[in-house]
Amino acid sequence: MKTSRDMFAEEEGFSLDSMLDIVFLLLIYFMVTAAFVKEEADISMSLPSRVEQDEPLDMPEEQVLDILADGRVLLNGLEVDDALSPDLPMLTRTLARFRQAADDAQVPAFIVVQPEDEARHQRIIDVLNACAVAKIELVSFNLE
Repeated sequence: MKTSRDMFAEEEGFSLDSMLDIVFLLLIYFMVTAAFVKEEADISMSLPSRVEQDEPLDMPEEQVLDILADGRVLLNGLEVDDALSPDLPMLTRTLARFRQAADDAQVPAFIVVQPEDEARHQRIIDVLNACAVAKIELVSFNLE
């Protein structure tokens, strides 16, 4: 004969089979009904491109680069890059954009370099290298 203690012991355990079935059914339901999100790389878009000008655009005829004795470089009066930077990345990017804008406007890209008398020759070479990397060929010196 079963005692109440034996009956209680049988009721303590329960089966996880039905819970696993429900979990898998919910998983399948959410997988089927989920909306797939497009990745950003899959979204097609067209960006504006450069357009050649029919008529020459009024642009400054020249950009003036001042090279100071302390190594600073000024482009049209505005300081670019660090005085200790030998490769002048900001100046190179700015000159490349200027050359591209000049090409689009069908005008020559012209640079005037104005070094101070006490300016280091290596700094002048650094500025000329930046012009070469930006593919600016019309470079002139003003040695006043």
